[in-house]
Amino acid sequence: MTRTTPPPRTAVSPASAARAGLWLPVALVVAYYGAYVAVMSPPTVSMALRVRDVVGEGQRVSTLSTVLSVGAFAAAIASPLLGALSDRTTLRFGKRRTWLVIGPLVGLTGLACIGLGDTVWLLVVGWVLAQAGWSGTLMAAQAVLTERIDPGMRGRVSGLMGPAMPVGMVAATLLVSLLDSSPALMLLVPGLIGVAGAISLVAVVPDAPADKSALPAFGVREFFSSFYVNPRRYPAYAWAFASRFLMFSGVFIILTYQTYIVSDRVGYGGDSTAGRVFQSTLLLGAGSVAASLLFGMLDDRTGRLKPWLRLAALASAAGLLVMCVDNSFGVFLTGMVLIGVAQGGYLSVDLPMVSRVLPDPEHAAQELGVYNLALVVPQMLIPLYGSLIVGSDGNYPPLFVVGAVCSALAIASLAGVRGVK
Repeated sequence: MTRTTPPPRTAVSPASAARAGLWLPVALVVAYYGAYVAVMSPPTVSMALRVRDVVGEGQRVSTLSTVLSVGAFAAAIASPLLGALSDRTTLRFGKRRTWLVIGPLVGLTGLACIGLGDTVWLLVVGWVLAQAGWSGTLMAAQAVLTERIDPGMRGRVSGLMGPAMPVGMVAATLLVSLLDSSPALMLLVPGLIGVAGAISLVAVVPDAPADKSALPAFGVREFFSSFYVNPRRYPAYAWAFASRFLMFSGVFIILTYQTYIVSDRVGYGGDSTAGRVFQSTLLLGAGSVAASLLFGMLDDRTGRLKPWLRLAALASAAGLLVMCVDNSFGVFLTGMVLIGVAQGGYLSVDLPMVSRVLPDPEHAAQELGVYNLALVVPQMLIPLYGSLIVGSDGNYPPLFVVGAVCSALAIASLAGVRGVK
């Protein structure tokens, strides 16, 4: 990524900062959770159900893999691009608030396409729009964390934000189990929750436009360079990226195929699938919330990050290997609790870690957008190789082993994040 002298941060008026007060971290957490409720609804269960409705039983695994991969590719492009555009937004409404409005509206439109579409291409278009819109929302929210939350509170606030993904999954699966008779509502209700959360943050966040006179040029060349941070110049950032990528290459194996694991491997198919997925997701969310709050507190008290990240990755490997033992629902639930501990614990600590090694904090949204690729790219790759490993006979254990190896490599990668304890 080409680096230029960063522009001075645009000042926020004291009145705006005072008005935010304690409400800012509260609204930030609410918006973050709302966005994840919206964006996790399709990959958790509703997209699998919509694919089954559109193509039937025979082609559901391959079709789901295609739809999720295309959507993940869209998110891979959207995250750095929208982060860069957010850093460069000069509208008086503010460079973060603008995208906290645009993102949810685009994301809600995508969810409507998924809920109302009756062809595969409409599901693809909807998922692309949903991924792009909610990615923009999350990028703006993460930038607010690094720019507007005091460093002394950042660990605790990040700890509260850490379980947003699994809690969003729990809420989404609950809504789907309640609204599965209406495909439109099981997508639109989570989307409206996401919109409401974003509005709460827009109402209180101190924000200002970027200083147009100080902005570097941004064209096609700059757009493509925004996807890259030189690992030789910024090795700590690169190793943090690698660790996150490997960690979630394991976790997303379960999140991608959870619905089909429950119906095919565990044996709860038909009308019982959504209810059983909700039970397993609820336990995953409980483990995630507990670990996230605990790890965030330990981060603030000890000033150390790496031990908790290693522990989270170890829990991921253990959860994946436990699921290889047999195909009983009890064993599957045990593995889901461990995956929840891993997911929540890791996400509560890795944002404070990467905030310490950002190449250019003045372009936080853009660089967090690149960092978010470590979450997005596994979602794009897993459906491609996962369907080949699983095959038509539902052979999931080899895929679990691949994920456990990735989690172990995530632990090793943390050694390269110099300057962070």
